[in-house]
Amino acid sequence: MTERKRGKKESKEDASDEVLVARETILKAVEGMQKCLQEKQKSKKSMLDVDFKYSLQVGVFKIPKGDGKLSKVLLPHSLINDTDEVCLFVKDLRRGTKIDYEPTKEHFEEVLRVAGVSRINRVIPINELKKEYGPYEAKLKLAQSFDVFLADSRIYNRVMPLVGKHFLKRKKLPIALKMDCEDLEESVAKALRFTIYRQSNAGNVMSIDVGKHSMSKEAITDNIVALVEQLKTQLPGGWENIKSIYVKPAKDEPLSIPLYLNAGTGVDVAVPEVISQKEAVLAKKRKHLEDTLDAVSFTQDGKLTSVGKRAKVKA
Repeated sequence: MTERKRGKKESKEDASDEVLVARETILKAVEGMQKCLQEKQKSKKSMLDVDFKYSLQVGVFKIPKGDGKLSKVLLPHSLINDTDEVCLFVKDLRRGTKIDYEPTKEHFEEVLRVAGVSRINRVIPINELKKEYGPYEAKLKLAQSFDVFLADSRIYNRVMPLVGKHFLKRKKLPIALKMDCEDLEESVAKALRFTIYRQSNAGNVMSIDVGKHSMSKEAITDNIVALVEQLKTQLPGGWENIKSIYVKPAKDEPLSIPLYLNAGTGVDVAVPEVISQKEAVLAKKRKHLEDTLDAVSFTQDGKLTSVGKRAKVKA
């Protein structure tokens, strides 16, 4: 376990080379946890499955303002196994409620085949998602049918409102996939290395999936090191806002090991603000509207006359 106490003076070079938790500390914690859980499985006292995820429990001093947002971290080692089922949401070739979505499915299945992508088990167009998976039970069944979901980045914002709370509750929110690229196979492989978590304003602890019990201790350690480093810039308030970090297995297992505890009080940490993706999109649209209005002028009867500053109304 690491305790952090920072001095007031710190050189820029020291700050750039600084690590929050030493790799050796993480490796020993992961090794001890795996050994303990393996013993529990042998004695049949644990209800854990053969394989299950490990997560980091990150506690913060100050809860961010705002509605919260989804964040993703690229890990060195994917949490997705070769046997895991992967579903991909794609855009419609033709939009409309009466349009048959089968040609769209066949088109993108062929695109994946030509690109050499073999990790996608099913393709679902937006139109099919709306028609077939609108009801509560259907959406729940879909969430339970696949281990991970991807969504074409071009329609990602349209997919998110359609998948619902079932996906959020089961940590199966879709990961954006860049499909309009030169190497689609590599793009899919990269997307499957992301882990998603929610920066919420509802509590001061975040849970971030970072490994699987079946992975080697070195691979899990690599993922934790990469995640903690990215929290420096991704977490609202940065490292200064981190109060504690624990690594733990599945939720029904009480075992957890502390990796880091901040001895400070957090009183000097500025309360960070998180802008959700939805708010960011709305802000961009508002700015575009403002810029558009600034560029035109109208007559009193509403006719466009010329480009100029807003509020100029000609008689």
